[in-house]
Amino acid sequence: MKPGTFLPALLASTALAMPHRFSYPLPRATTTKYLISFGDSYTSTSFNITSTPPSSSNPLGNPPWPGWTSAGGANWISNLVAKYNDSLLLSYNLAYGGATVNASLVAPYTPEVYSLIDQVAEFTEYLAGPAGGWDANNTLVPVWMGVNDVAGAWWQTDPDALQVEILDQLFQQIELVYAGGARNFALLTVPPTDRTPYVVDGENAEYTIEHLSAAIATWNEGLADRASAFSAAHADAVVKITDTQPVFNDLLDADPEAAACYNADGVTCLWFNDYHPGLVIQDAVAKAVAGDWEGFFVV
Repeated sequence: MKPGTFLPALLASTALAMPHRFSYPLPRATTTKYLISFGDSYTSTSFNITSTPPSSSNPLGNPPWPGWTSAGGANWISNLVAKYNDSLLLSYNLAYGGATVNASLVAPYTPEVYSLIDQVAEFTEYLAGPAGGWDANNTLVPVWMGVNDVAGAWWQTDPDALQVEILDQLFQQIELVYAGGARNFALLTVPPTDRTPYVVDGENAEYTIEHLSAAIATWNEGLADRASAFSAAHADAVVKITDTQPVFNDLLDADPEAAACYNADGVTCLWFNDYHPGLVIQDAVAKAVAGDWEGFFVV
């Protein structure tokens, strides 16, 4: 595979979103909690911080629940809001389709994409501190980054060094969110994107799978190491990593036929399109995060 032929198509696919018209299931209790999330298209609900804010009748704010997603319906954030909690959970989802940590290190498919740096800048401007209406105890900060960073780094001349720099900058951004008042951080590993139809059915698949899967493993190890260091430096912070590898692999292994196809209904196959998980995988990710944060969510 020629360097550069994999990345543009991959990142372009991460911008896809689908409109949905469903009613939000009302919460079972009146306690109010908050999600402030960061990520790429695997997380995005297409929330706009300057538009309609989340409320009891519309906890995603905008667009209405379950948002515009790349899953064919509710993604893991949508499900955390509506399915895996017994509170009113207001979501400020700053994730943006196609995002990388730093666009100068791994460029997105178009310059308009908000990197993690841009997303955290929005957090700092609009949500940080007491003016945001949330506090450290009632707020969880999910961060699911790396899908596009790994895809854009593995074929570079020195991918390991590039990943080190990206991960260092990832935690610099988490440090800024901590400085803004957050204390509970839910980090997610990079899933087995080497098993997506885009890769499996793509050019030079065997070579790509070998090198991409190795790069994913390196990223996830680096994420765990930095999370431990962050926790050691911040005794008042709670940092938990949800490993999305078994979440994806268990489902893909259980149904090879559904694992090999994609369908825009989000249900017929395990993949919504050739690079994005559908409803079943997204729901399983939500359940896994909820299980790791027992007490904040109900499983």
